[in-house]
Amino acid sequence: MLLSFLETIYISVSGIYPITVLLFIILASLLYWNVRRPSGMPPGPMGLPIVGNMFSFTDQPHIKFTEMTKKYGNIFAVKMGQRWMVVLNQIDVVRDAMLKKPVEFAGRPDLYSSGLMTENFQDIVLTTYSARWKLHRKLGHSAIRNFATGKKLENIVHEATERIGKRIDEQHGKPIDPKQAVCLGIYNILGTLIFAHKYEFDDPQLAWFIRMSREIFEAIGVGFMADYIPVLRYFPTQGVTKLKKIFDEFLGFMYAELNRHRELFDPDNIRDIIDSLLLAQEEAKDEGNDLVDSLTDTHLTETIADLFDAGTSSTIITLHWTIAIMAEYPDIQKKVAMEIEEVIGHERLSSLEDRGRLPYTEATMMEVLRFSSVFPLGLPHSTTCDVMLDNFQIPKDTMVVINHFALHFDGEFWDQPKCFKPEHFLDDSGSVRQHPNSFLPFSAGRRSCLGESLVKAELFLIFTWFLQNYEISKVPGDQGESLLGRFKSGEREYVSRVGSV
Repeated sequence: MLLSFLETIYISVSGIYPITVLLFIILASLLYWNVRRPSGMPPGPMGLPIVGNMFSFTDQPHIKFTEMTKKYGNIFAVKMGQRWMVVLNQIDVVRDAMLKKPVEFAGRPDLYSSGLMTENFQDIVLTTYSARWKLHRKLGHSAIRNFATGKKLENIVHEATERIGKRIDEQHGKPIDPKQAVCLGIYNILGTLIFAHKYEFDDPQLAWFIRMSREIFEAIGVGFMADYIPVLRYFPTQGVTKLKKIFDEFLGFMYAELNRHRELFDPDNIRDIIDSLLLAQEEAKDEGNDLVDSLTDTHLTETIADLFDAGTSSTIITLHWTIAIMAEYPDIQKKVAMEIEEVIGHERLSSLEDRGRLPYTEATMMEVLRFSSVFPLGLPHSTTCDVMLDNFQIPKDTMVVINHFALHFDGEFWDQPKCFKPEHFLDDSGSVRQHPNSFLPFSAGRRSCLGESLVKAELFLIFTWFLQNYEISKVPGDQGESLLGRFKSGEREYVSRVGSV
């Protein structure tokens, strides 16, 4: 009987052993294929199964990517969860992709968080390349061109700077935190352009905009793991729940504005950007063409939200950097102020026509854009088909990121790139270098920044106004501390106090 029992155990174990080995081989094979680099893909570090290289780039990834070029070259690929990400770190590689193959690199990745923020990709900025996207992009450009250029924009900005000045002057030269004054001006500019509404400093709506901006930024952070490991989409986290709640509130305001405009809509009196979008919707309905399905209220609301964000977030952060840099470099500030004094004086406000007459001022503003690189990795692209780049084979739907930070601090193109030097943008004759190499603050190609022209115009008009009227200095007692160190990594948020005289 004992022998029979032992034979039974042996038979059972013998039967289990091959199954265990088989399962082990299958698991090992799956893990290998999970981390295996596809044939022809750019080089890069080996990642872990499932998570890839995700946890290697949670802090200041733009700096780590720049350092990796020494080992892997100007184009490399990392595995972020289940997604491959190709990183472009040099201007020639970026131009080959974005300008020579614009459609191939015009996609956007279908990130989980992007879908949550855009009602399942009904917007312009985060949705991928398509005929519908091209229509919305065209409408957005048309709206900006009609309402955010020339004298119209100048008048709106001048009215906003008057409000900023009133707020600053109320402090009577005492140390101030410029964040709220800057936000007051920028939100007034976009509020006028998009909603035909102006805000006082104590307007609850203005405080709501500032709160929404902060909460959205904090909620998004560096993204969600579910963006890169799809199975996690089925396990909602506190961050996902918070993001949904914030965007329900944010988009709820945009829908309310759209409905308010529709009630007062007059096709013979187009007051602002929302009216121009409603006119396009009405014309499509009247003509009965195929555009109707691409111009629903959802699409219009998402476009409104994109235009609002395009004209506020980058401008506000860049102006925070500008104020800090001017306080940090008083000699440069003085040279800018002297040029403005000589060309414009104090009898009038600056205009967009002055841009060609203030080379040092323009060069300083461009250097702020380079030096700050407020969005160092920009927004991710995605390949719309299999494509060759720099002798590498990049599969369709691969995420592609431009390392703007690496471009803007590339020693091959910039003399002393870590130094703030407006001379970076001046030629030997003192004229502005309009298209310098390795300068790409607004991206390039089909997915370049929708609000580029608006942001540049806003920055010029507000910057010249600031130095035409004020001297920016550090708070007494804090002169020895660098203001630039108070920009938080990742957030790049200006949190210092500045004395305005």
